[in-house]
Amino acid sequence: MKLTSGTKTIINALNAHGYEGYAVGGFVRNVLLNIPVSDVDVTTSATPDEMLEVFKDFKVYKTGLKHGTLTVSACGENIEVTTYRIDGGYQDGRHPDSVTFVTSLEEDLKRRDFTVNAMATSGDEVIDLYGGQDDLKNKLIRAVGNPDVRFQEDALRILRALRFASVLGFEIEEQTAISIERNKHLLKNVSVERIFQELNKLLLGKGVENVLLKYSSVIFEIIPELKACSGFLQNSVYHAYDVYTHTAKSVAYSSGDRIVRWALLLHDIEKPSTYTQDEKGGHFYTHQAKGAETSIKVLKRLKADNKLITTCYDLIKLHDIKTEITRPEMKKLLCKYGYETIDLLCKVKLGDALSHAEPYATLRKETVERFSALATSVEKSGECYTLKMLNVNGNDLKARGYKGENIKEKLNFLLNEVIFERVKNQKEELLKLI
Repeated sequence: MKLTSGTKTIINALNAHGYEGYAVGGFVRNVLLNIPVSDVDVTTSATPDEMLEVFKDFKVYKTGLKHGTLTVSACGENIEVTTYRIDGGYQDGRHPDSVTFVTSLEEDLKRRDFTVNAMATSGDEVIDLYGGQDDLKNKLIRAVGNPDVRFQEDALRILRALRFASVLGFEIEEQTAISIERNKHLLKNVSVERIFQELNKLLLGKGVENVLLKYSSVIFEIIPELKACSGFLQNSVYHAYDVYTHTAKSVAYSSGDRIVRWALLLHDIEKPSTYTQDEKGGHFYTHQAKGAETSIKVLKRLKADNKLITTCYDLIKLHDIKTEITRPEMKKLLCKYGYETIDLLCKVKLGDALSHAEPYATLRKETVERFSALATSVEKSGECYTLKMLNVNGNDLKARGYKGENIKEKLNFLLNEVIFERVKNQKEELLKLI
């Protein structure tokens, strides 16, 4: 197995001083799967003090010395090097109360979360004590040893299992899956920041639909507002699925954009609370506005970044707007929300459209594509749709005696006239109009 130059240098330095050194975990897994490697972890028989001596001529960062971890800079790479260790008890269900340094690679590997992450290599061969290579071939996520013990040690591993299954497109091994269901309540021990990080990665996975549907109870543990959507029938010719299944499929059918996928996960969250029915079937009037408000509560609780919160709010509020609109109407949308948000809206609407029943899925897809093409056409044309693009400004109006709010009012009036093509965006014509 080919190691990076920095990894090879670090392992050679350890070996030269009589210590073992191995690349471990995600690096080995990704190389075996032919997935690009972004970072490398090295594990070693050397204690922290011994590592400091080995790497005395390297640039070293004491990032986690009490837990046996140094970050060593070699060949332009920053690589974490950690002493073999076993963890003590996990009283908080998240962090070990203590760590004990050991000299056995086997002891170190058996404390790891999943078999696919419990392999090591020094470049010559893969040390695989728990069947990780077989699980890679069979596309399985399996806990090392007793899954209840692994998840009770650190409940974040529950979401990591789901994340790996989603990102890699794997299934979760049966006993591990049963244990996830049994221990999902332990997620209350995990910080919302870490939960949010794992959900971001999970939502972008190629196996996201399967994970959202098979492990919905775990998702509901984190976002209980979604639970009412599960099994909630829509009673509409436009829909073939209950609200939650439609949601999961919408996420999967969309482009791999984090904001788009979060918006689709939450876009119909208030359908159950707004349901009405008449002779034409089920209706969900106001679910867009109400869902947008709920998305703010959910995302703030998860301590999401402000851009995600505010953009999701707009996308959910707008996700059902009509797509057959005129060019001036598109300019008004672009003026209010900007091209970036409208472009994301097109992606949200496409994912939503594709998870409808046929023939409506195809018909809606076509209208969304026309909507998207119109937005792109306006953006690329350079046509005026914002005050910044208007060929007069506040100073021009001040010079003609306008003051205060009257200036803003007149500029907005002129912009509207330009957007609806009642006047050209030329300074002389605009000033003549007012």
